[in-house]
Amino acid sequence: MKIILSRKGFDSKYGGIPSPILPDGTLLSLPIPQMDGRAYSELSYDGATYKGIIEQLGGKCGDGGCHLDPDIRQALFDAPSEWKPIFGQKGTALTHLTNQNVGIGDLFLFFGWFRQTEQGKDGILRYAPKAPNLHILYGYLQVGQMVTGADVEKYGWHPHSDDIADSNRLFVAGENASWGSGINGWGVFSYDRKFVLIKEGMSRSCWCLPDIPAFESKPIISGSRKDAWRVDPKHGEYYRAMDIGQEFVIEEIPAVAEWAKSLINSI
Repeated sequence: MKIILSRKGFDSKYGGIPSPILPDGTLLSLPIPQMDGRAYSELSYDGATYKGIIEQLGGKCGDGGCHLDPDIRQALFDAPSEWKPIFGQKGTALTHLTNQNVGIGDLFLFFGWFRQTEQGKDGILRYAPKAPNLHILYGYLQVGQMVTGADVEKYGWHPHSDDIADSNRLFVAGENASWGSGINGWGVFSYDRKFVLIKEGMSRSCWCLPDIPAFESKPIISGSRKDAWRVDPKHGEYYRAMDIGQEFVIEEIPAVAEWAKSLINSI
């Protein structure tokens, strides 16, 4: 089972603000804008629309739409009864996944830019003062099926369902995880320090993967810098992630898979 760290949601270029860690610990990933996509006002969580949440946090979305992908949180919109959790990919990013032989049984761990929020006395949601900017794992999807060509049109609620080209693919979650019948093949996390990728005290691109005790050796990660594994005099070992990139495929070794499974088993 290969593990893919997949960067998704608002960033400094698309959206411009961090996705919120809500006061109850919900990691609410904000999907990036897409002119002809589902309107932010059509998405809601706990009674609040995404449009309202974004505007309370100082962001701007107007009446625009978004690219809801991955679609792994149920009941965000008026979905059909046949809804399934899906992640879509196309073009260069899909070519990268194909070249890494990503397929059925492999596991996507989605991460993004998050910051803690709080509810003011006026009822307005805002970022907590001095709250750090973090890269956090917020959800997962184990591939149960891959769909291309005309078959993508069966999943009309998903933004990748209108492209029947071979350069477009849907990764549909399996009902259950391959390592346990009682574990969903997809899901979302709530905030916990174990889901934070950042090496404490360092920038968002400095990850604490080497701190995982099970990693006896440093795994190869696709698209890495030649000197990606580094040592800081103050903070110790860390992995320096690329500033630009969507999918980071980690070398298929048992320790990495056990780490990923342990995160999911804990929710």
